[in-house]
Amino acid sequence: MALIIFFAVVAALTVFVSMKKSGHFLKSFFVSTAQGIASLFAVNALCGLTGVSLSVNALTLGSAAVFGTPGVIMNLIAQIIMTK
Repeated sequence: MALIIFFAVVAALTVFVSMKKSGHFLKSFFVSTAQGIASLFAVNALCGLTGVSLSVNALTLGSAAVFGTPGVIMNLIAQIIMTK
């Protein structure tokens, strides 16, 4: 479990460093956060058509906010792996 937390922290720091190096940290952060949260709610809005949904809790919102759309995709893949 500690190894997973370590890699999550390293990934989050990598995202923040790349945002900082872009020269537009706040703009990059807010756009990425908005895209991630919008994609999380889009997955849940389309669950009637696709049969796939993600619960909205602190973990999924946090990964969507920090990692954006790839964070939502990561949650979907993790859900598929855990249910099989």
